[in-house]
Amino acid sequence: MVQLFQYVSVRIIIWFFRFFPSWLSVWIGSILGRLFYYLDRRHRRVALDNLQFALGDRNTENELRQIALSSFQNLGRSAVEFTLLPTWTRQRILEKVEVDGFEHYLAARAQGKGVILLSAHFGNWEWMGTVLAIRGVAMHVVVRPIDNCYLDRMIKGWRERYGNFVINKKTAPAVELVKLLKKGVSVGFLLDQNKSGSEAVFVDYFGRPAATHKGLAILALRTQAPVVPVFMIRQNGGHRLVIEKPLVLNRTGTLKRDILEVTALFTRKIESYVRKYPDHWFWVHRRWKTSPPSSLPSSEKPTKALNEPVSGSEL
Repeated sequence: MVQLFQYVSVRIIIWFFRFFPSWLSVWIGSILGRLFYYLDRRHRRVALDNLQFALGDRNTENELRQIALSSFQNLGRSAVEFTLLPTWTRQRILEKVEVDGFEHYLAARAQGKGVILLSAHFGNWEWMGTVLAIRGVAMHVVVRPIDNCYLDRMIKGWRERYGNFVINKKTAPAVELVKLLKKGVSVGFLLDQNKSGSEAVFVDYFGRPAATHKGLAILALRTQAPVVPVFMIRQNGGHRLVIEKPLVLNRTGTLKRDILEVTALFTRKIESYVRKYPDHWFWVHRRWKTSPPSSLPSSEKPTKALNEPVSGSEL
């Protein structure tokens, strides 16, 4: 009953936003983001603490507060934009998003090994998959399901509206992802969240060890599928989708080192965009929540071989 009440409440709010012109709804979303910045003390504190550590050496306290506020506003705008997607035509969506580097994706796909799309909770990441699907890049997206089953079903429908497929991060067996890539399918990942336990390796993120899922590195090394960075940047009332050339994965011949260095490479790419557009990132997440074991350097953590089975939870 609690989940049903939450679902009905969200549907009413969505109806409210769809009642207004889209530009006004997105502006209201920005105002709500600003409001939550001032009211949600806990997440504001997390964002400011993260920013102080990551950017405090080059930004004043006032500048960090402005970045945090702008980040909350971006979340508000993005949430509203996501609710509007089901009411928009394909053409209208494409008119809102400029795409740079689409040829890089086409070249990667032509290799016939599938494509791994690397991104983060950055800009309006939910639009990213939709725009790519409309451009003919239907993909399988690995996501964590929402706890509310009604909301999860609703949002899953939005994500799959234009041909994408949602893969449950908790239950997806790794072998299925390997099979998808071998069939030439594109698979999308957001690799910027804290991960605890044996599934994590510690790599540098803004000068501090960050527990990061090693599964994507294992998948890339095992399948040799090209890894293409993709990021959505907000601009001029719309967005710019940037698709880069595939990353070059250096192999040292030592499995543990390869996994560590490839994961570090992925994380450096994400950091480069966050540094350039700091207000686009999800600073309210406790990215450095898990600390590395003091007795075991990250490079010495036990890692499975590439030809060994990988559990579904490791991806």
